[in-house]
Amino acid sequence: MGEVLIDRYILVQKLGWGHFSTVWLARDAMYNTFVALKVQKSASHYIEAAYDEVEILDVVAKNAYLKDWVESVNKYKMNDETYKEKGGYNLEDCHTVQLLNSFIHSGPNGQHFIMVFEILGVNLLEIMKRYDYKGIPLPLVRRMTK
Repeated sequence: MGEVLIDRYILVQKLGWGHFSTVWLARDAMYNTFVALKVQKSASHYIEAAYDEVEILDVVAKNAYLKDWVESVNKYKMNDETYKEKGGYNLEDCHTVQLLNSFIHSGPNGQHFIMVFEILGVNLLEIMKRYDYKGIPLPLVRRMTK
């Protein structure tokens, strides 16, 4: 905690970890906001997987703004009463996390590919704890899975 990456991201606390990466809450000194940093393990096959993830997220982000893509989604979604009522799909309907930045960081354990994401909210485990591991209310589950 407290480490500064690329003179911009200040690590605040660990948010979670998995087999491929660790996710940190960081303060972005450039915009004075918080972001999530996904730090991939340094092995080459993990870094290759990170490049693939960035490529997929870039395609999704670019398509969300394309007129043809929006029209194709509208044709598909217009059978849904909710979309009919609001006049079709718009950008607020895109529920894909936004990749804000990415870079390579050289640390004591090698080079790590780092992806910078918007903050989405607490993780699923924290929500499960909040409900004493007895199940998350269905309206909340529906909202999260949207």
